Amino acid sequence: MKIKSKELKTENRNRYIDALYAAIAFAQTRSEVKSFINDLLTESEQIMLGRRILIARRLLEKWPHDKIVREMGVGLDTVYRVQKWLGGRYSGYEKIVEKIKKAVKSKTKRKSEFLDYYPTSGLAGVRKRYKRYYWLSELLDEINTDDKNNNK
Repeated sequence: MKIKSKELKTENRNRYIDALYAAIAFAQTRSEVKSFINDLLTESEQIMLGRRILIARRLLEKWPHDKIVREMGVGLDTVYRVQKWLGGRYSGYEKIVEKIKKAVKSKTKRKSEFLDYYPTSGLAGVRKRYKRYYWLSELLDEINTDDKNNNK
């Protein structure tokens, strides 16, 4: 049954949310977090949250909204919603996106943008497992590499 958060008593609402935060905090390794998220969220919910993080990163890098919409395949309202959250009072998006940037910079640069955002996560494995869904991206990566080599 779907819960309407506005209809909950504040005490219950805070208790439920605190249980989520505590559970996430107890996951100490990446594999524990991955297992917990996989058990907790559906694949489409995971994708939705991942896209929001990527949109936030692009917004922090000052990408134009229309470019984000075209590349990510999201609506303009989604981009604006993420932008609103970026200005939130907790700065959660900014903190996490900055940590992701640092993790990516500390690793050796990979050719795929997908792997750059998730240098060692299970999401990188999805791309390997479902190669036929990413064939166009692989082809474009290969073309870009060939173009760079020919221009040198």
